[in-house]
Amino acid sequence: MLKKYLFCCFLFLSMLSTGAMAKNYFTLDNKAKFLPFSEAETPQMLVKNLTGSLTNDVDKARILAAWMVYQMQRDGYRHKELIKYSNRGFKAPPPLQNDPFKTRIGTPQEFAVLYQQLCQMAGLETIVINGYAGWNIPKTNPLQPVVNAAGMILGYIPTNFDLQRYEAAWNAVKLDGEWQLIDTYWMIANPKLMEGQDYSSRRSMEAYLKRRTINPPSLNRLTQSKRIDNDYFMANPHQFIKSHFPSDVTWQLLPVPTTWAVFTD
Repeated sequence: MLKKYLFCCFLFLSMLSTGAMAKNYFTLDNKAKFLPFSEAETPQMLVKNLTGSLTNDVDKARILAAWMVYQMQRDGYRHKELIKYSNRGFKAPPPLQNDPFKTRIGTPQEFAVLYQQLCQMAGLETIVINGYAGWNIPKTNPLQPVVNAAGMILGYIPTNFDLQRYEAAWNAVKLDGEWQLIDTYWMIANPKLMEGQDYSSRRSMEAYLKRRTINPPSLNRLTQSKRIDNDYFMANPHQFIKSHFPSDVTWQLLPVPTTWAVFTD
């Protein structure tokens, strides 16, 4: 009877704690979601207006991540381009020149770099982690694209570029003395929410990015249908490794790193 009582008390306190955290995040998330463009004309202004009154590093990391989710869009054109070239067995051309803060659109790598910049402005120690992310990733050796790239210089025909569509980047942020894994690109809960995938050529997408540099989309357009997937904020390393494999296995943050063979099994 006593054990049952203690368990009920523990469950009740856990629910209170979770509710408090959810309420806190709700407040932070909404502030980030509805921050007007007039208060985010520069990255410095954005960070000051979002984190200026915050003293907790986790809160700072969260509100900046929420801003990335709500006020940034995934680059659907680049995503489509990588799949096309992977399917054809060719190396994809380099990404188009883009200032993601101005256009509010970015690749996983651009998301990670921008989030790092914002976190550093807020006084948070942050790094960008490069690697591969996705589900059902082929077992191809991740060094193969590098070998193929070298082969192209030497005149050989590349044979396998399967992995380039899975090339990704995310962040590690030191919070309360411990490194935490955060992927703001994957925090956008609906993976189909992308922008620019309707453009058929690099020239048309390039022109679109230039227009967005001058006239970014409305706040309503950026935030509509968005919600946050909390699995990728301060992610559990044991769960994170199921979809994300860093090039430097140290950043798996696991006691025993997972091998590529196990990751792709």
